[in-house]
Amino acid sequence: MRFLIYIVIGAGGALAALALSFVLLVEPDVETVTPQPASETAGVTASDSDDATASSTATAPTTAGDDGATSAVGDEDTNAAQSAETDAAASDAASALAIDLAQVKPDGAAVFAGSSAPNARIVVYEGDILLGETVADANGEWVVILDKNLGPGDHLVSIGSTDANGNAAVADIMLGIQVSENKDERPLVALLPQTEGMPPQLLQSPDDKDDDGTIASASVDADLPPALAPRSLAWKDGGALVVSGVSRGGVRVSARAEDLDFGAGQVETDGSWQVAGKVNMDVASRVMQFTLHDGDGNAVATYTLPVATRDLSRGLDGSRMVVVQRGDALWRIAYSSYGEGVRFVDIVRRNAGAISDPDLIFPNQIFTIPD
Repeated sequence: MRFLIYIVIGAGGALAALALSFVLLVEPDVETVTPQPASETAGVTASDSDDATASSTATAPTTAGDDGATSAVGDEDTNAAQSAETDAAASDAASALAIDLAQVKPDGAAVFAGSSAPNARIVVYEGDILLGETVADANGEWVVILDKNLGPGDHLVSIGSTDANGNAAVADIMLGIQVSENKDERPLVALLPQTEGMPPQLLQSPDDKDDDGTIASASVDADLPPALAPRSLAWKDGGALVVSGVSRGGVRVSARAEDLDFGAGQVETDGSWQVAGKVNMDVASRVMQFTLHDGDGNAVATYTLPVATRDLSRGLDGSRMVVVQRGDALWRIAYSSYGEGVRFVDIVRRNAGAISDPDLIFPNQIFTIPD
């Protein structure tokens, strides 16, 4: 029955306007937004787009005289060319606008993240209500923490952008969010493509086990290739280093360090896995190679992780260590670890030698998460 939301929301039809991002510090007096009619559209985004179109297609004045007809024709050709350029720019902006992450807590607090044209203004709407906005960075990555919590019921959220040249775009995919009256139940979150024939994708489900980045089995697309990634490391009693990660496809993960066998473990039904072994702390660094195997023992995916001893030593007090993945941000790591994105400052302090700029972190960096 839960998947009826796809049918109900999809049938609502009209594209609203603009939205998306992720993380927040929840306060008891945060305003709550009730579900809005699906037929309403976000006025600001629509008007911005309409104004841009109107100005680009307005008829230029013609020149009086014998060549008036020629001038009018020339102006029409110019306007047509300008309109085509505007449409192409808008199409490019729309294709660059994507939603990579959406998480909603049981109380309706939400955070969305994605990509767009560099330095674009991103807005998130439900109906005519602005839920949040931000500006993408120079790489086109953005995060929006909603200013308002989503109340119980079914929500249809849309994302929009305006790039540095004023080209407005609306994502061709929307977010269907179902918030329960039960404050202990995780909301359902699904991507709803507005392109005919494209199936919805489940991002979050009440059946999910945790918030640590584990891939939910319901969201795995069978058409995607197998993949794996280490997500965290921790020292255990006896000097064993435990590496935990996520995967798509495959049934077993093996690992090597310094060209020696490190450990192996089975992939759980939700895609999570763990391997444990010993590392030589007398060497400055080592390269760890993780391999995902199918049921026949064939290698179907690999992941290479350079690991510095100085990074591992910061976790010897028992603190968990995280591996930065593409698209990660310190606020997102803090939100996943503490439930509060503002605590990224604690991570910066603990890893001061490894973080020169909190806005600039890189894949495969290893940060210690203080208690």
